[in-house]
Amino acid sequence: MSDDFEKIVYSDEVITFTALANEYCKFIDYVASFSQKDFVDKAHRLLPLLYVKTLSLPEVEPVDSDMIEKTVTQEEWDEVHNAVEKKLARFDHYKETLDPLRNSDEMTSLSEGFADIFQDLKDYLSLMQMGSPEMMNDAIWECARNFREYWGQRLLNIVRVLHHLIYGGANLSQDDALIIEREDDRPSWERGANNMQEDFWNE
Repeated sequence: MSDDFEKIVYSDEVITFTALANEYCKFIDYVASFSQKDFVDKAHRLLPLLYVKTLSLPEVEPVDSDMIEKTVTQEEWDEVHNAVEKKLARFDHYKETLDPLRNSDEMTSLSEGFADIFQDLKDYLSLMQMGSPEMMNDAIWECARNFREYWGQRLLNIVRVLHHLIYGGANLSQDDALIIEREDDRPSWERGANNMQEDFWNE
């Protein structure tokens, strides 16, 4: 049975998604190192790719969903939310539509959406790094379920706003990035799939 789980959790689709999820979390961790414009530009390219790769995850059933652990604390969520909120400043709030078939627009924030996606992906990565094949299987199931029921729609809403900011003439700042030394300023998803996979699985 364990061999069957290993074929799933080490499939190309799961490895690619996992590496991309890791890139997203690293991107959010480095939010202060980007100017406002660079953050919006990079998020606008990363999020659609993340959406597509989530769709490629294999359909699995949980072994023991009660054993799925949550590792991201409220304090960590708050730190991410506050960092993104500070970066986006006056562009943070927007009208969100969770049900496009109903007139249900309400004000929310991009920073909340970025933090929610970060929370689910960081929880997923923690299970993938320290779990058995069975636990990794359940991590895939949990992540895909949360995507379908919640953060997939939120991700699309964020992309809609980012598209408007980029092409709608918003005056995004280019001068508020911190200088943080890194081996390569380009994220791995911009350097190719092999780099994404190597960066995560070699950590």
